[in-house]
Order: sequence, then structure tokens, then C-alpha cells
Amino acid sequence: MNELRQTRFPRLRSSRPAQVLTPTIAQLLEQSGVGISSQAIVAMANLLQKELITGYEWLTAIDKIVGGVGLHNVNRHEKNGLTGTYNVEYRPLFRPIQYVFMYIFNGDLIWNARRIVQDSCLHLENAVKYRFHIWEGDRASLGILLNRQQIMKEIEPALLDLMLTLNRIVYRTAKHSVEDIRIDAHRFTPADAISIYFICRWAGVEILKPTGLFNYWDKSDHSL
Repeated sequence: MNELRQTRFPRLRSSRPAQVLTPTIAQLLEQSGVGISSQAIVAMANLLQKELITGYEWLTAIDKIVGGVGLHNVNRHEKNGLTGTYNVEYRPLFRPIQYVFMYIFNGDLIWNARRIVQDSCLHLENAVKYRFHIWEGDRASLGILLNRQQIMKEIEPALLDLMLTLNRIVYRTAKHSVEDIRIDAHRFTPADAISIYFICRWAGVEILKPTGLFNYWDKSDHSL
């Protein structure tokens, strides 16, 4: 054990993807209703890495326009720090957004990009489960859920198509298995991660609108 403790392993180095914003993700951003350009996303991602607070203020300003519950209102300050602005029954929906907050403010955005993508998609997956009253213990993935007949019939075709594509080319990659890890290359860029966050937020709002969930949002104390 003493020999193991004294072992010094070389620091891992991973190369960035060749493009600042993956073209397929840029296309998804354009198809969504977020209303922010690829150029603005790239600028925002760069600013988050240089001037975090300024970049985050820009991000939350857009997030507020998207509506619903997101980074702009998912947390509130208490004596012991930040806590969620929602009741425990909504934890599966909004806890992933709090993780996105943590990944932005703790650590390197380049290294945390995949985690932001995964938790953004998890928020959307749980939004689908909430809308269609799927038992929390049902561990069906987003792709399986979207291929269920009831869900396919009720979701607007363009939104369904966007979510299926998102699952196929983004979410599956973010949830890679241990055997598939490539330690010499990052799978997503910071701009990819911010794009996917906004896409999932917008899609999540669209999925949850028919439930009336956001009608219960208390404007006075911002809580559910």
C-alpha cells in the first residue's frame, strides 16, 4: 500500500475537438427555438472561460428568456450556501440543472463540457418522464421513451425529430461506457456544452408546458 501511495502517475492530456462548435450541434441549435446564434454561443463560451461572472450573466439573461426553470432561477441563497428553489418531488427535473451550475463554476469548462451535456440531456429525459407520468423507477433511456407510441403521438413532430437526433448524436456519446473512453481527446467543446444546455432547456420547457407545472411558479419567492 505504501508503494501505491507513493506512485506518481503522469498527468493526462486530452486534445480539443478540431472545431470550436460541432456542426451537427450547431444545426440542432438552429432548429431549436432558443433564438441565439452559433457565433453568440462561441463568444459566450469563450467569455465564460476568461471572465466567468460576466459570461454567466450573459448566459442567465438568455436563460431567462427561454423561460421555465433554469440556471437563472434554480438556486437561491441561504445562510449555508445555495439550495434549490423547488420542492423535493421536482428533484429529478431540476437537480441536473444545478449540476450544470456546479460544472460551470467548479473546474475547467473544457474538461466539464461532457458533464454539462449529459446533465442537460438528463433534465430533458426526466421532463419527458414527468409529462407522461412514467414511474421514477422506470430506467428507460430518452431514446426508448421517444419511441413509445403514446409519446410519439403527443409530441409535436419537429420537436420529436430534434429530440431523437439529440439523443442519437449527443446524449449517447455523452453517456459513453468505460470501455469506450478515449483519454486523448475531448468529446465536446465548451461551445458544444452551452449549445446543448440551451437546446435541452428550450425543449424541456416545450415538453413541460402542457403539464401546467410552471403555472405554480411563485413569482414572489421563485419556488415550486
